[in-house]
Amino acid sequence: MAGALVSCGGTENTASEDGKSGSTSESASAAESSKAPAASGDVKITKAGVEDHQVWGDGAYVVHYEITNTGADAANYFAEIRLVDKDGDHLGQTGVTADRLGPGKFSTGDIGVLEAEIQNGKLSDIVAAKVGTVDRTKPE
Repeated sequence: MAGALVSCGGTENTASEDGKSGSTSESASAAESSKAPAASGDVKITKAGVEDHQVWGDGAYVVHYEITNTGADAANYFAEIRLVDKDGDHLGQTGVTADRLGPGKFSTGDIGVLEAEIQNGKLSDIVAAKVGTVDRTKPE
C-alpha cells in the first residue's frame, strides 16, 4: 500500500470565489468537539477516470480531489478514497492527505491508483471513486 498516502500536485489555496466548502453535518470523530463541522463534507472528488498522466503514467486511473477546511482551526486531513466497480461493489481504496490546512483554505491534488490497492478485482474494473472515511485532526 505504498501509494495509499501519496498525493501529487497538492497545493494550499484560499477559499474559492464562489465560497464552495464542505457540508456541516455531525462529525463522528471523537477528537472533535460536538460543535465542529463534519470532516467528511470537507473532501470532494472533482474528477476521476483513466487518463495519461505525467506522474502516474499513460492509461492511469487518476482521482482529482479538493480538501477544504471548514473548521475554525488549522487541521490535518486523511481521506479514504473508495474505488468501486460497475455494480457499486468495493474494489479497494487509496488515500489522500492535507497537512496544517488553515481555516477557510483548501488543498487540491490528484492521486493515481496502484494495482496493489485493488483487492477485489482488477484496476480496469474501476468505474467510480467515492469519498470514504475522513479524519481531521489538530496539528501538533
